[in-house]
Amino acid sequence: MRPKIVLFGDSITEESFGDGGWGASLADLLRRKADVVLRGYSGYNTRWALKVMERVFQAAGDGGAYPSAVTVFFGANDACLPERCSGFQHVPLLEYKQNLRSIVSFLKNRWPRTVIILITPPPIDEEARLRYPYIENTIGLPERTNEAAGTYAKTCVAVASECQIPAIDLWSKMQQIPNWQIECLWDGLHLSRVGNKVVFEEVTNTLKGEGIGAEDLVVDLPLIEDVDPKKPLTAFDDQVTSSGPKTSPILGLIETKPRQLRIPVAFLQRLPEQRVRTELRLTARLKQWRRSTSRWKTALRYQIQIVQCSDDTCARSYEELGFSL
Repeated sequence: MRPKIVLFGDSITEESFGDGGWGASLADLLRRKADVVLRGYSGYNTRWALKVMERVFQAAGDGGAYPSAVTVFFGANDACLPERCSGFQHVPLLEYKQNLRSIVSFLKNRWPRTVIILITPPPIDEEARLRYPYIENTIGLPERTNEAAGTYAKTCVAVASECQIPAIDLWSKMQQIPNWQIECLWDGLHLSRVGNKVVFEEVTNTLKGEGIGAEDLVVDLPLIEDVDPKKPLTAFDDQVTSSGPKTSPILGLIETKPRQLRIPVAFLQRLPEQRVRTELRLTARLKQWRRSTSRWKTALRYQIQIVQCSDDTCARSYEELGFSL
C-alpha cells in the first residue's frame, strides 16, 4: 500500500495544489511513491478545525488509511485581531494553544505512528493587507499584524516541543529572506512562488528527517528502465523493483540502504520473538539509533535479510502491528 501524506490547514494549504504550490510540488516529488492528500479549508481556524476533524480524518475501520504523516498548518486566521474586520475568525491565544494540543492528541490517538508536523502561520505584511481585505475594511486598519502572527507562531512551536513533534517556524524562516514582504507573499498573507518554495523545502526536509523522504520511499511498480524489452512481463514477477529501495513483506517498512531497515522498537516488541528470528533473520550487527525529533525516539537499525512470506502471513503480521491491508 502506498504511503499517504495529508495536508491539513487553512487557505494556505487549500491553495497549495495551485500552480507552483508547495502541495503540488510535494506531490510531484513523491509521485509513484506516496499519495499527497489535500485537506485545506480556506478561512478556517483551529476552533473550526476541531469541529470537523471526525469528518476530515476517517478512522481506519471506516475506510480511512493510516497516514504516514500529517501537516497541521493553522494560525493565520486565529491571529486575526478581534476588534477588526475579520474578527469573526479570531481565536484567543490560550484557546489556540489548547486547540493545537487537541488536534495533535486526536491524531496521535487515532494513528499513534503517524508523523505530525506543526507549521506556524507566516509573517504578515500589514500594508499589503490593507490593499487586499477579505471583507470590507471600514476602519482602515489591517485585520492582522505581524506582531500578533509572531505570538501565535511562537505558541505553535512551543506546543510542538511540548508534544515532542517537529515544527516548521515559517514566521521566522521567511523573515530571513531579504524583502520577504514582496518575495514570499502576494497579498501580505498568502504565498507567492518563492513563499511556496520555502514551505515545500521545509516540509520535505522535515519528512526526510523523519525517515519518510523521497529517497526513503519505494517506487510503485517497475520503472520502464527495469523492463526487459525481450521479456517485459518478467519485470512484474517480483514484489520489489531493482531501481528502488525494497520493502519488507513482514513489516512493510522501507529499506533505506542495501539490506537495512529502520525498525521502531515498538514494532519489534509487538511481534513474537520467534517470528522476528525466523522470518527476518536478524544478523548479529545492530546499533542503537536516537533522534531527538523523530517519531522513533529510540529505534534499532538492523542489517537483515528479507525473507518472502505467504499472503496470509503478511496479513497476520500487519494485523498485529495495527495496519490494515
